[in-house]
Amino acid sequence: MRRISRWPIFTAVVLVLALGVLTSGAIATVRKSFPETSARLMVSGLKGQVEVLRDSYGVPHIYADNPEDLFAAQGYVHAQDRFFEMDFRRHLAAGRLSELFGSSQFETDAYIRTLGWRRVAQQELGLLAPSTRRYLDAYAAGVNAYLGGRTAADLSLEYSVLRLQGLRYTPAAWTAVDSVAWLKVMAWDLASNHAQEAERAIITGKLGAGRAGNLFPRYPLEDDFAPIVRRGDVVGKTFDPTASRSSARPLPGGVSDDQLRKASSALQSAAEISRAIPRTLGSVEAETGSNSWAVAGSRTESGRAILSNDPHLATSIPSPLAQVGLHCRVLSEACPFDVAGFSMTSLPGVVIGKNNKIAWGLSTSYVDVQDLYLEDVRGDTVRNGESYVPLQVITEEIHVRGEDQPRIIRVRSSRHGPLLSDVDQQLQQVSASRSPTTAQYGVALSWTGLRPGRSMDALLAIDQAQNFAEFRGAAALLSAPSQNLIYADTDGNIGYQLSGTAPLRRKGNGMKPSPGWDPDYDWNGGIPFAKLPYVYNPPSGFLIAANQQVIGNQYPYPLGSTFSYGWRSQEIIDRLRAAPPLTLDGAEEIFYDDTIRFAADLVPILLKIKVPDPWVVEGQRTLVGWDYSATKDSAAAAYFNVICHNIFKLTFRDELPSEDLWPTGGDRWYAVLAILIKQAANPWWDDVRTPDKIETRDDILLAAMTNARKEITSLMARDTDQWQWGKLHKVRLQNPTLGKSGISPIENLFNRGQYQVGGGPAVVNAMAFDDRHGYTVTAAPAMRMLIDLGDLDASRWVNQSGTSGHAFHRHYDDQTELWANQRLWPFVSSRGAVEARTTTRQELLPSG
Repeated sequence: MRRISRWPIFTAVVLVLALGVLTSGAIATVRKSFPETSARLMVSGLKGQVEVLRDSYGVPHIYADNPEDLFAAQGYVHAQDRFFEMDFRRHLAAGRLSELFGSSQFETDAYIRTLGWRRVAQQELGLLAPSTRRYLDAYAAGVNAYLGGRTAADLSLEYSVLRLQGLRYTPAAWTAVDSVAWLKVMAWDLASNHAQEAERAIITGKLGAGRAGNLFPRYPLEDDFAPIVRRGDVVGKTFDPTASRSSARPLPGGVSDDQLRKASSALQSAAEISRAIPRTLGSVEAETGSNSWAVAGSRTESGRAILSNDPHLATSIPSPLAQVGLHCRVLSEACPFDVAGFSMTSLPGVVIGKNNKIAWGLSTSYVDVQDLYLEDVRGDTVRNGESYVPLQVITEEIHVRGEDQPRIIRVRSSRHGPLLSDVDQQLQQVSASRSPTTAQYGVALSWTGLRPGRSMDALLAIDQAQNFAEFRGAAALLSAPSQNLIYADTDGNIGYQLSGTAPLRRKGNGMKPSPGWDPDYDWNGGIPFAKLPYVYNPPSGFLIAANQQVIGNQYPYPLGSTFSYGWRSQEIIDRLRAAPPLTLDGAEEIFYDDTIRFAADLVPILLKIKVPDPWVVEGQRTLVGWDYSATKDSAAAAYFNVICHNIFKLTFRDELPSEDLWPTGGDRWYAVLAILIKQAANPWWDDVRTPDKIETRDDILLAAMTNARKEITSLMARDTDQWQWGKLHKVRLQNPTLGKSGISPIENLFNRGQYQVGGGPAVVNAMAFDDRHGYTVTAAPAMRMLIDLGDLDASRWVNQSGTSGHAFHRHYDDQTELWANQRLWPFVSSRGAVEARTTTRQELLPSG
């Protein structure tokens, strides 16, 4: 979030609280919002009795006789545990953060209103199945039943803190559109390809397509790095996973380099949106993704399938995901839910998990579902072919806390989508009229997430699926976000399905902006679901979807250009190939694999560099015999990562025009280096700031090792025996709102930890960091889940934080130590196993 205003009285009052001078009144304020989880309560809207059983970690398992009561109780429990998170999410989705946090959030709101997430969510409601709409309404009723009669301070500590800054606020009733709008935020966070498209366009405009192309390597990076789907092609109107033919066809690119140079300021405005909008799931600064895989019974010791998933999202507290069990007491067509796993507060149902027959995991597909269009704008008209047609123009009122009058912005859209490039100018003069008559470039965004779809139907249908056919049928309803879906069932089958709407492009490949005035570059709908890649029971006996390329280049439709380059996925593949029959313990160990495969390319070259300074040689020697494992106590991993930081700094910062374009490290930038280190005289190695010398690869590598030796000494110790990667590489879980306020006493109320961890970017144990800003982890596994399809109660899981969103509640961070220390705990779901672990029991009864 943008930093919240620093009011002195606010800081002073909270400082007293944060320093531990906790009066009885302060303690009461902190505990006031803690929910009651063991009483018998009357809840309006219920049809019958509902039980909520919680275990020692506070995870709720809910039992009811009908779906409406089940989802009403889920809404009630979500509000008990994390209502402030829900309220923040709906304000974010609606572009209304300024109402809570003041003028510091106006820019964010302006961008979100321009995108129009809530407007699209309102349209989606009319497309959903009647049962889904009933479940959404029931969920909302449950939330509102908890809100009833409670003040904001009764709901969460954050409201009490914000009240000190002047917030006078009563939360509004929850609605179905609040839930659906959150799906738009999810889709945005997990599909923001436009940022890299804008970045590539800016660099191309400055340095030319050839130099820019060095920074965006093509796929596959290595011939032996396998895609998710290894064979298959579209045959007729459907995808055939056994086909061996190729129907690939090249598509021409977009606008010229000269046009990109002329549109530089508009492209920079479009790129700014990714930095302005809070990333509640993903992270602009560091890579996000997921590991997900399934192994058939033919390769396991038990003879039954195993499924694993750990989504890599922005680190936060509370975790983006919330554990829950949803159980119809008697399974029937009228009440078909017996599902447990990870939910997201604001939504009914389970997003990732297992039911009585199947298990599933998700990973971001990185299918390119966003295209930027360079628009030839004149006043409030835009060029279409050889003529100018009116832009769609609407106004939005943004209410800002502490201001009497709303601020007004104009949102302009072409046939492709909203003009992102308008927003910066609007911020400079919010209500100014725009009547220029001269042509100028604007940048519009076309995105599948701005087209109404049925993703909420899909999530609830997956929860009910009993076999792969039903699972695929549910996946067909998912429009955004595009996801890799990994599947396994109790009968021993495994499968994969690419989901989500993927644009069908006539011309252009999505790698750089397209000319908006040329209709030939407009999308021609989406790739039909029947033509999307899938696999069922592959001969290999396993499936891995870790954000790598979805399918090889034989596929006829361009799917994307921002996939992972395959280090993580190939490490998992190699481990599964080499493994004896897999056990659950062996499967769990894969989560913690911290091999930096890219190091095998770079370290041998580093060791051949002749280093004249003995002090630097001491650092170089830490790399001798290193197995490329980034354990938290590894000196070699510490030195290697600091060397990489200095290579990025010395190689690219002299020519990339701004910090926003500097290397962030991780998967893509490793791929860039993997290619450049084979080209010792590539112009990128030369430092243009030294015109009297042309640097080569070895010059830069020597300088990087020298600078890294100085940096690591200043950060840690002179003695290499005291170097440890974990001393540099720590996790600090931040609350996504007040935990990023910029006021340390407030942040300390809500943030937790300085956990030393191993792993890193492009590593199975994915603990990514933004290379521009140090080594603190910014994206990591939000949870880890391991499902035993032979014994569902033998499954395991852990969350990044606890189930509670209430700071200082015992379940606020009680799973974090387990997570940081690479441990899981039992994930049970049968009634008997849940009862055996129950520590509190709550009974919800119909009021009256």
